[in-house]
Amino acid sequence: MSGTVEYIPTVETVAPIEDCGRGHACSFCPEEDSCTLDKANHSKVHMQQRLSKMNWIIPVMANKGGVGKSTVSANLAVALAQLGYAVGLADADIHGPNAARLFGMQNEKVKVTGRGINAPEYEIAGRGESTGRSNSTSRGTLRVGSLAFFLEEFDTPVVWRDAYKHDYIHHMLGSFDWGVLDFLIVDMPPGTGNELITLGDVLKGCNTSALLVTSADAIALQDTRKAARYCKESALPILGVVENYAGTICPHCGGEFDMFPRAPEAEAFEQQGIATLARLPFTPAIGAGAAAGAPVAGDINSPMHGVFAALATTCRDELIAQQRKMMS
Repeated sequence: MSGTVEYIPTVETVAPIEDCGRGHACSFCPEEDSCTLDKANHSKVHMQQRLSKMNWIIPVMANKGGVGKSTVSANLAVALAQLGYAVGLADADIHGPNAARLFGMQNEKVKVTGRGINAPEYEIAGRGESTGRSNSTSRGTLRVGSLAFFLEEFDTPVVWRDAYKHDYIHHMLGSFDWGVLDFLIVDMPPGTGNELITLGDVLKGCNTSALLVTSADAIALQDTRKAARYCKESALPILGVVENYAGTICPHCGGEFDMFPRAPEAEAFEQQGIATLARLPFTPAIGAGAAAGAPVAGDINSPMHGVFAALATTCRDELIAQQRKMMS
């Protein structure tokens, strides 16, 4: 298929899978034959069932494109899985779904079972020397859900209006069989538009905290402050900020120098009580891992392995602290 991806809307009432045109959540319900819920309420029930099996949810956000949200999402997911957790990565960047490429899953085929759409599993390599998929259900796992799995061509553009995107967010959470997760990482698109609004509505009542990503230049910092303000006004807790492209490592001497002048906007996060959790250098290792479909966090021989491991540990500890504070 060389044109745009076709969206086939689901029917408004309960119907067999062959009638609705695609596998929406009704087809995965054991009470399909007797259910009287309409599509919207049925989808809501399925999402609640899925979300109830997830301990923590981390939307990775920025108001600016190109700052490394997808890269941070992928490496954070790998680092958490390496700590022994069951992790899912949901690719909510509908117009630029890159998770499949980042994990080397471009040719992965999803399967539909009685439990839903199977979220392919990325194998967490013990030494970071090999990657692949497996059927393991043990802890220390990583499942990936992305619209890219449904595109016949890599360069097929997804041209959807907001109503279609709203529907997909519901399917991403309700139709994919995520299983029991310690963490769900959600790779968000740029901006504070429909995808973020929809996700915010769906995740009300869940243990959710946002991770903001920015680069060190003034424009990106300014835009990321808008994402921070959205979180504040929406009562969405913020884990902290990851500053990407914070510096460059010299390939000759190994020294590090800043790519961008230190912008005054960088101090705004600290003034708002938002901590900088990590400063990621601009290094070929991260780009090489992305190009190879093997996030660099999985390579224990890379200096970046320790950086992302520290970020994962910090995020986990902050989430635990937030949860204890809410319960006290």
